[in-house]
Amino acid sequence: MTVYLDTIRRYDVAGIEDSLSRSFEEIGFDASGRRTAIIKPNLVIAVNPKTAIVTHPAVTEAVINVLRGRGLEEIAIAEGPGVGSVTDTVFEATGYRALADRLGVRLIDFNAAERREREWKYGRLAVPAVLEDADLYVNIPKLKTHGYTTVTLSIKNHKGMLAEEDKKLDHHLGLHDPLAQQARLRPPDLIVVDGIVGMHHDGPLNGRPLRAGIFAVGTNMVEVDGAVARLMGFDPEDILHLRLAAGDGLGTLNPETVGTAPCPKVVPANEEYGRLLNIYSWRDCTACSMCIDSFTAGVRLAVRSPRYWFTLIPRLAYWGVLGGLHVIQGREAKMPGRDGRVICLGKCTAGLAKAEGLTHIPGCPPTAETVARVLRKEL
Repeated sequence: MTVYLDTIRRYDVAGIEDSLSRSFEEIGFDASGRRTAIIKPNLVIAVNPKTAIVTHPAVTEAVINVLRGRGLEEIAIAEGPGVGSVTDTVFEATGYRALADRLGVRLIDFNAAERREREWKYGRLAVPAVLEDADLYVNIPKLKTHGYTTVTLSIKNHKGMLAEEDKKLDHHLGLHDPLAQQARLRPPDLIVVDGIVGMHHDGPLNGRPLRAGIFAVGTNMVEVDGAVARLMGFDPEDILHLRLAAGDGLGTLNPETVGTAPCPKVVPANEEYGRLLNIYSWRDCTACSMCIDSFTAGVRLAVRSPRYWFTLIPRLAYWGVLGGLHVIQGREAKMPGRDGRVICLGKCTAGLAKAEGLTHIPGCPPTAETVARVLRKEL
């Protein structure tokens, strides 16, 4: 199958529409005879699209306009954001509520959707019925680096269809193989990659925006992800979930491409830890990124709230600049072996915290309020 590549530098809806329309001709995509569509962007948390954490609404708007021009009558935007996120809040913060109201499309919360159980390698998995029933499923990932999976593209975005407990299970199973296995379950009919402004460094939530200028379109997740990963400077064979999916016959990692797109200088996420000053977030594939996002949210809450200014903030400043603060997460979390204070974050680390006598922040994931409260008490 062919992957279409283009260079787009701005979130101009008309320009994106033109490129998307050309892509249909180049890859031979035909939407005729289809009436209903589910569009799945990457809306993992409630943030402004300018952060480069979520799929930009301009790309989704262009997709909706082009599909309507080809006869699609009933279009919905659906998402099941990261564990602990409130879907309505995510739709509002990311601009998708306003987009849906303006264009007259439905918003669907995958976390509240009716589900059907399907067999897969690890037993049974519940898939949203509305996704299975749609004539067309469009996956619109955000181009980002990832501390556990190297990249987060369409296969990682596909995971958003899962219920929260199944998302947690993915991490406990090692993440890569479950992602590859789930690629078999209602794969998208069309993938449109928003790499106009992506994210690198400590992705997928705490990295830096990257003006990559990449726009990619295809019909096979493995092939689109492989082509885009190569543009990012990665060998797709070195990315385990892509290699596993390709090995299972779900697509080639060396697809035919048409058009050109930039090869920006992408800084990968550190595989061992994320770092801000002397605050370290240690990697563990059994922990989801929502845990460390909750820690970040707790620190932001403390910065905004006067009640923490003369208690928690000075202590955070000391540990973050001079002392060293190590945040560990996940069922396989280990002591970092470095000087400084260790914080055990989330439900998975409760046993380790008890055994080692360490500060523990409970929750799966913890709330920002819990993070700030425990840190104020314990630091």
